[in-house]
Amino acid sequence: MKTFILILGIGLGGAAGSVLRHVIGYLCIDLLGMAPFIPTMIYNIAGCFLIGLVYFLIEAIYNRDMPSRLANCSLAAPLQTRGWWPPGDPTAPVFREFEDDLKAQLWSGVLITGFLGGLTTFSLFSLISLQLQQGGHHLFLFISIVGTIVLGFIATYLGLKVGQMVTLRHHPGCKQR
Repeated sequence: MKTFILILGIGLGGAAGSVLRHVIGYLCIDLLGMAPFIPTMIYNIAGCFLIGLVYFLIEAIYNRDMPSRLANCSLAAPLQTRGWWPPGDPTAPVFREFEDDLKAQLWSGVLITGFLGGLTTFSLFSLISLQLQQGGHHLFLFISIVGTIVLGFIATYLGLKVGQMVTLRHHPGCKQR
């Protein structure tokens, strides 16, 4: 049953992300007259920011009592100094860890694999880049490739940073010791 719910969530998230990607493309190209590579950059960079934010928040909310995949990330340091991600908590109830792990898997599946997977698309980015190259639009090709990769990297970092800031400011369990 868990697998079925996860697959259903991924499918629904993917559908929503795909529809949003189409709407962004329509608005940018058909209504605003932008070049076709611009909406691809927009949703890929937005997706990079959102994946950083969502990933950090899922870890901060559901994986704070267990060893985190972010434990070695410099953005997690302020949380570790406040006792947010201890190296292990033998007193944590096993059921709570299991329940939180299920919630983290579901949110990750729906938002990261589903929604952001449907919203962003490396294959379309690659096709548009190839079409720009073959059409001799080398400046647009450069802008598309460098813009998507560099701004995507920066956006992912900023998403992680915003996730850290949200966790530090608004989560009641994260208090200075």
